[in-house]
Amino acid sequence: MTATESKERKPIFVSLRAKLIGVLALLFVLAFAAIFFWLDDFVTNLMMSSLRTDLIATASTAANSIDGDMHENLITNGVIDDDAYTQIADLLRLIKRANPKASGVYTYVKFPADDEYTIRLVVSAALPPGAESADIAVDTVDQSLSSCKIPPSSRPDMLVTYSDTSPEMLAGVYESGSDKDLWSDDWGTWLSGYAPIHNAAGEPVGAVGVDMCAAEVIRLQENIRRNTLFAMSGAVVLLIILVGLIATGVTRPVSELTDMADLIGVGDYEVDLSRLYTTRIQDEVDKLASVFELMIGKVAEREKSLRKRVKQLEIMIDDSKRSEQVNEIVDSDFFRDLQEKAQSARERNKKGKKTD
Repeated sequence: MTATESKERKPIFVSLRAKLIGVLALLFVLAFAAIFFWLDDFVTNLMMSSLRTDLIATASTAANSIDGDMHENLITNGVIDDDAYTQIADLLRLIKRANPKASGVYTYVKFPADDEYTIRLVVSAALPPGAESADIAVDTVDQSLSSCKIPPSSRPDMLVTYSDTSPEMLAGVYESGSDKDLWSDDWGTWLSGYAPIHNAAGEPVGAVGVDMCAAEVIRLQENIRRNTLFAMSGAVVLLIILVGLIATGVTRPVSELTDMADLIGVGDYEVDLSRLYTTRIQDEVDKLASVFELMIGKVAEREKSLRKRVKQLEIMIDDSKRSEQVNEIVDSDFFRDLQEKAQSARERNKKGKKTD
């Protein structure tokens, strides 16, 4: 595109009202977006904090209720479903029953000889394969209450290795804690907490792990997002309408001034601006209208004076043209020759009269 073509491009007109509505609408959207993300983050952190506190309390209660010496002896000499295993499993099922969200409760141990990311699962609150809940002294809670579906008989073998660990799970054999992030599997979305098991000498001999269903956190987060988006969308629409009404009231005098300026531009000086500045409460637009009206009067007078002056100049130009034309005729050779002939004719006439 050449420079000439660029200059010939017509500018795009955007009204002051449209600019005002657009800018304020954008500010409202940005403000509500910031509020939405802050609220979403705040509620999520609040729910996660509550869930972590519940997790650590549940895991600590279970760990403090387990006989550490019995658990240590079970690891060394016990087998699955012996008296020690059954006693600890019943205790874990009690914990699970007390907290419906605690879908998975188990103990584990970290062997020095294993890989640094590997632990061994020991006792699980899950039912033995083929067992019915009525056969168990302490029944497990209805899994439907937790919104996470996990088979009640999905019990791992004792001392089976588990490598999908987190730093918090590995540290759980020494101190209580919980995972920082949610994790998911085929049965649901979870957050896990851990607490160490101590023997009579106060030494850590294992840990309790609790997998708590996080479906309520996700469901609450989705509800808050949906309701907040709905409420904020409605608020933004109402605010844009309100801004449009306010912008119309603010920019209407400016639009009227623009229309009157167009009339003045084509020579109509009879426009009436008094209604724009006769209000009791005045602003810059009222001041502009009064100054504009004064300017119109002066422009009209100046144009009238200029037109009168132009007529005078036209007369002077016509007189000047006639003088120039006369001078051109007088100064021409034809006119001089004609004058000479006329002069000779006059002289002959005079001689003829004297002869008579």
